[in-house]
Amino acid sequence: MRFLSNRLVQVAVATLSAAGLVEAAEIVKPNIKPGLWEVSNTPQVSGEMPIPEEQLAKLTPEQRARMEAAMKAAMASGGKPHVYKECMTPEKIARGFDIDRHGDDTSCKRKVVSSSPNELTLHDECNDSTRKTVMDVHFEVKGGTQMTGRINVVTSANGKTMTVNSTVQGKWLGASCGSVKEQPELEK
Repeated sequence: MRFLSNRLVQVAVATLSAAGLVEAAEIVKPNIKPGLWEVSNTPQVSGEMPIPEEQLAKLTPEQRARMEAAMKAAMASGGKPHVYKECMTPEKIARGFDIDRHGDDTSCKRKVVSSSPNELTLHDECNDSTRKTVMDVHFEVKGGTQMTGRINVVTSANGKTMTVNSTVQGKWLGASCGSVKEQPELEK
């Protein structure tokens, strides 16, 4: 679950930066200042992890107990903000991280609801034979130095549904990233 929360924050920053998730002509480059940003993500998680029973059955009782305990702990701490610093270089903003979030997954579709230098709204749906995921993203940029947003994700599989509703806030700290280095490309 911690990975999921961190992943959502990464997705938020990537999305804010017009993360190459769709053709460049569809998303307008955001009006954000390059430099050091502080980003806070506050996720609210509910439901059950949609992990197939056959996958759970492969775990030893000890592994399953540790995984369930970790998931419960993550859900309990989910309402607490996760804060990190991100170096937004001009190159990163310009290239949009070169991320293809869905890879070759043809079951995923993206709709750019609206895109301007100060606002971005996206709707993603992935629907294959084993899982359905719907993600709605909305970000607003103010003066190039403040960002607010929300990411709502609903994943259903194997009769289980998990919902993650996150609020994201970002603020520009300065032109220099100092010791904070550019993050590597997101894991696929």
